[in-house]
Amino acid sequence: MDRRDMLDLVQLDRRTDRILPNGYCLLPPTRSCDKGNACHGCDHFATDRTFLPDVQRQLAETQSLVATRQARHTERYGEPMSGTNVWMEQRNAEIRSMQLEIVALEAQPADSTAVVRGAGVLGRTGYQDAASTSDSKGTSRS
Repeated sequence: MDRRDMLDLVQLDRRTDRILPNGYCLLPPTRSCDKGNACHGCDHFATDRTFLPDVQRQLAETQSLVATRQARHTERYGEPMSGTNVWMEQRNAEIRSMQLEIVALEAQPADSTAVVRGAGVLGRTGYQDAASTSDSKGTSRS
């Protein structure tokens, strides 16, 4: 773990507002966040394997919400909501970010206490194309 990350974690006990139900916010104390509940795609969001059930539950609930909204949209307008719909784009980004976090957390040993930071960043809108065309070393895949 990076020294700065370790310092941020040590400082969390003084900043209880940065302890989240599914991880930790490592945003420096001098900065504030106005993003609400957009933590999964943030590079300041850190979580560990103890939060895996919470992230999995949140993913399932978000996918259920999307399915419900899609069904209502189809009933009302006769066609599914477009993937370019702002609400749908944001939910899809959240889903991608949570899926990436789950993969990263599941890769940890079952008894691991290692903190994973920013695992969902590549799920943000605009990042998924880069993630699908390069591997973890940044080299292009064919």
